[in-house]
Amino acid sequence: MDGSPKDKIKRYKEVLGQRQNFESYWQNLHDYFYIESPDSQKAYYPGTELQTNVLYDSTTLEAPDILASGFMNYLTPPNAKWFRLRSRDPRLLDNKDVSDFLDSVADEVYHTLNKSNFYEASFPNYKSSGVYGTSILMEEDDVNDVARFYSLPLTQCAIVEDARGRIAEYFIEFEYTSFQAATRWGEEALTEVQRQEIHGHDQNKKHKYLLNIYNREIRDVTRSDKANMPIAATWIDVENEKVMEEGGYNEWPCFTHRFDKRPFIPWGFSPAMKALPFARLLNAIAKTNLRTMMKMTDPPVAVPHNAFIMPFNSNPRALNYYKKTSMDGAKDIFSFANFGDPKTGMAAVEYYTKQVKSLMYNDIFLTFENITKQMQNPEVQERINEKMAMLGPAVGRYMGAVLNPVIIRTIGILSRSGRLPPTPDALIDNPNFEIDYVSQLAQAQKRSELSSLLSGMELIGGLAQGDPSVMDKVNLDIVVDETWDILGAPVKVLRDDMEVQQIRENKAQMAAKEQEMMMTKAAAETGKTMAEGEKALSESQDPTRGKK
Repeated sequence: MDGSPKDKIKRYKEVLGQRQNFESYWQNLHDYFYIESPDSQKAYYPGTELQTNVLYDSTTLEAPDILASGFMNYLTPPNAKWFRLRSRDPRLLDNKDVSDFLDSVADEVYHTLNKSNFYEASFPNYKSSGVYGTSILMEEDDVNDVARFYSLPLTQCAIVEDARGRIAEYFIEFEYTSFQAATRWGEEALTEVQRQEIHGHDQNKKHKYLLNIYNREIRDVTRSDKANMPIAATWIDVENEKVMEEGGYNEWPCFTHRFDKRPFIPWGFSPAMKALPFARLLNAIAKTNLRTMMKMTDPPVAVPHNAFIMPFNSNPRALNYYKKTSMDGAKDIFSFANFGDPKTGMAAVEYYTKQVKSLMYNDIFLTFENITKQMQNPEVQERINEKMAMLGPAVGRYMGAVLNPVIIRTIGILSRSGRLPPTPDALIDNPNFEIDYVSQLAQAQKRSELSSLLSGMELIGGLAQGDPSVMDKVNLDIVVDETWDILGAPVKVLRDDMEVQQIRENKAQMAAKEQEMMMTKAAAETGKTMAEGEKALSESQDPTRGKK
């Protein structure tokens, strides 16, 4: 992937050529679903992209917002925890020092994401994925907020896949004025013409710069400078074919989500693409129905060409003067045309509105919102689990392609800035961890496991009434751990296996002592009873015995 600036620019143009077919779809989707995003095939000034020429109904503008809000509120909610960290080593899962450390790291990540603009950038990122099928999020180091996020417009990016369908290279285009370029790389890095623009009349003239991000294949792993980081980042002045900066990253800074993925195609496919035909029909019918209602409210009239002395006035309570001899009663002025039936039009609007919202998964998120208010209803809970299964592939891809690398990169940034607690000794030799998602949307994907587990326990409980020995087959400790994992409940409240074993040993010892005491007491009482019985027997055989 290394090469001269000229080679990289040529490569970028080739990749752009592969994107052209998608750009026409993106423009149509923009016009119906996402008018605040940049146009993909039209030149525009900021603000002129907000055109609603084809829109006569707001459903297509509302549906992507509901989709994006649903993902944000139920997958990465800003006001709740939506992930946790745990060791990949099964032997360390019950280690309290390790659990406390990973919980502290997760808390630090939460604090960083809340302090930064992560949630602000997440909403347009979710929306871009739902409308265009592809979204690109970028995370940079920030002096004030530790991390800074950018939801990049697709018109600004070109991506390249590897053989496994993963994004292996990014081309990101930026436009800077000469002044902005000087603030980034210094005035001495600019050309003479660009330096003159800073103080001349062309201060607002913009120049194109290209950021190329890719895996660095040749590097010195013993060095940690920018030129030897695992991820290369090259800034190029496109106009002058000049390298402005040779930098790098320790983790991938860009994260791409494809809502629906097809083999050998780097760009994704979206629910809005499926809903586009219905969106067109919906707005066409809404336009026709509007004309029908306007005709009924203010109908057209037929006027004789020689009837009126003054221009005809159709306003309410208007006075029109005409020649009486030329009029034939009320027949000379009458309503005409076929007004149509607005009710039929409204029924069609409601039908296509439902189709658009269904294809954009609005019904799923609205149902999910309702179920959170009555989680005690198992039947409703099962229905929402079935609906959530439809979002499983998209949710899984977002977790794997965006959220996982975001958390990993944020942890890397925090580690390099010294904001993480000391690593416990148990993790030094095996520092690998895994990310477990515990948000409502993520947990909804696991509810089927919980339902199966509860069904199995209910069946075994019924069998145990006839034969209690069947419970010996079930490890209840594992049942508790699995239930806790599926529900995403805090692990801190669970005792580790060693502590549980110690408690059980203490209980067994106490039970043994109590049994021993009871046996001793029972033996003493038995001895006393036997002695009293022998005494009574002796007295009955010798009446004088025991008497003075």
